[in-house]
Amino acid sequence: MKQQELIRPMERSATSWGFLILFIIFPLISEGQVEKNLTKEQYQVIEDAFRKSGKDETRIFFQTIDYKSWVHLLYGSYYRDKRGIALCSFEDPNLERAIDQLIDHVSNIRVKELSRNKLGKRFTLINDLTDYPYLSITEPIIIGEYSFILFKYPNSESLSVQKKNSEGNWVFECAIPLYVVFID
Repeated sequence: MKQQELIRPMERSATSWGFLILFIIFPLISEGQVEKNLTKEQYQVIEDAFRKSGKDETRIFFQTIDYKSWVHLLYGSYYRDKRGIALCSFEDPNLERAIDQLIDHVSNIRVKELSRNKLGKRFTLINDLTDYPYLSITEPIIIGEYSFILFKYPNSESLSVQKKNSEGNWVFECAIPLYVVFID
C-alpha cells in the first residue's frame, strides 16, 4: 500500500514534466518550420521594385523588419472604400482579395538577413542605424499574382504593390502611403 502511495505522486510529477517539456520544445519545432531566408522570388520582388527608380545606389537596412502594426490601417474606412484603397483601384478583384488576405500573411513575417550575393550591385546594405539615409523593408509578401513590400523611411511609410506580368517580372501596380512627416 505504501509503495502505491509513493508511485502516484511520481506519476503525476512525470506527467507534469512531460507537459512542461512539450510546451518548451513545441514552439522551437514550429519556429524551425518558418523560412529563415528570403526565397529567390522574394529577392526578385525587391529587385523589380527598384528597377525603374533611376538611382545608381539604393541603401537598405541589412535585415528585413518585423513590423506588423501598419497592416491594420488597410482595413479601416479612412484608407479604403468599395472602389479601392488609397492609390490602388479594385478594378481587378484579385487585388482586393490579396489585400484581404494580407493580414494573415503579415502575422508570419520575421526578421531575415538580406544577402549581398542575391541582390544586385545597386544595393548597399547598411548595418549602422545612424548611417542615414537608408530604407527599411519588410520581407516581400507574395499572394497570387501580387506582391507587397512595406517601405519604411525615416519620415514616411508606404506599401508598394506589384503585379507579376506575363514575362515573370514584378511590375509596379500601385502604392498605399501610410504616413508622411513633412519637415520645414
